[in-house]
Amino acid sequence: MIEPITAKEMQQAYFWAAQCHPELARDRNPEEYAADFARRHGIRLPDFFGKTRTHDVAHRRQECMAELRQQGFTLSRIARLFKRDHTTVQHGIEAVKRRKGL
Repeated sequence: MIEPITAKEMQQAYFWAAQCHPELARDRNPEEYAADFARRHGIRLPDFFGKTRTHDVAHRRQECMAELRQQGFTLSRIARLFKRDHTTVQHGIEAVKRRKGL
C-alpha cells in the first residue's frame, strides 16, 4: 500500500525532479516571458502584442512564439496571448524553423 506524503515531501520531490529535468521548473507565465522577450530585443510592447507587421517586430514575435511552444504551451494559448489565430502561430513557428534551416 502506498502511504500519503506531506506537502514538504512533495516540494522536496519536485525540487529534485526539477534539478534533473529543468523543463519541469519553467516559468508558467507566458505573458511575462513574452514581455521580457520584447524588452530584451528593444521592441515596444504595443508593437510586439499589436498588429505591427514590420520585419523586425514580426520576426521577433515569431521567435517568441517558437520559444513558448518549445516550453510546452499550446498553439491556442500562444495565439490568445498575441491575439491571433492558432494557425498564425503555427505559421510563425514554421517560419522560424525555415529561417534557421531546420
